[in-house]
Amino acid sequence: MTKLADLFQSKAQTRLIEYMLQNRSKVFNQSTLARFLDCSPSTIARIIEPLVKENIVVYERFNQGMKVLCLNLEEGKTKLLLEFHEKLKSL
Repeated sequence: MTKLADLFQSKAQTRLIEYMLQNRSKVFNQSTLARFLDCSPSTIARIIEPLVKENIVVYERFNQGMKVLCLNLEEGKTKLLLEFHEKLKSL
C-alpha cells in the first residue's frame, strides 16, 4: 500500500513531483533536476528512490552513470497524481 508520506517525504520531493507533473512529457537528467530544485544530484538520487520504488518515476543510466528520468505515465498512481494535480490547478 502506498502512503502519502512515501511520496511527499520532503519539500524537495514535493517540488520534484510537482515539476515533473507540470512537464509530464519531458525527460530529465539528474543534474538538470538538481539545478531546478537548487540541491545536489545526490539529493535528487535520494528523493527519487521512493518514487522509483512506487513505479511513478522510471530511469535509465547512460554514459557512465548519467541518470535519465521521466514520469511513468502508464502507472495508475501516476495517473491519479496527474488527475489530482489538474483538479488542484482548476480550484
